[in-house]
Amino acid sequence: MIRVNLLPQRKQRKQEVGQRQLIYMGFALLVLAGGMMAFHLQTEAELALLQSENAAVQADIDRLKAELGDYDKIRAQREELIRQQKTIEELQARRTGPVFALRELSELLSPTKGPTFDKEDYGEVLRRDPNAGFNAAWDTRRVWLTSFDEKARSVNIEGSAKSNEDVAEFLKRLQASVFFQSVVLEKTNQVSSSGNSPIKFLTFNLNTQVVY
Repeated sequence: MIRVNLLPQRKQRKQEVGQRQLIYMGFALLVLAGGMMAFHLQTEAELALLQSENAAVQADIDRLKAELGDYDKIRAQREELIRQQKTIEELQARRTGPVFALRELSELLSPTKGPTFDKEDYGEVLRRDPNAGFNAAWDTRRVWLTSFDEKARSVNIEGSAKSNEDVAEFLKRLQASVFFQSVVLEKTNQVSSSGNSPIKFLTFNLNTQVVY
């Protein structure tokens, strides 16, 4: 019987198969690395393109702002004009009825506020009589109204005040207002509150014509 030793050949074949597998794995790794590099380069190119486009858009915005001015400032001015227009429209609407007269009275007796007046007419009144002007620093809490009765635009107002000077100040404000005319003080009475420590004050009654 002839015996052939095949072990060296089998060993050599296993080594060749192992080497081929290493070559395939190395090639696969090279392909994977190449793909990742290509993807990275493509991503960087797309990012650079987006950055370039954003820079171009920002440049257009800056150019438009330079041509049109500050957009935010223009928009704020427009909104302020719209607000003022709405306020004017509301005032005009309220001039058509007694509600506006009541609002004007509220303005007359509100701190830091006062009558709605025409500057030229008011200036002419002051030139004729410097004492006819109202006092903007007057404490409006010194007068309080108790009755407002209107019939055919003739208004009768009743109220109380701490002194004659306070009644006079209220009359000046009514006379300065463009929504009241022909203001006439009809009477005043000095009264005292009840209690252990009575307080003296005045009651008054006046008539005026409301304009609306």
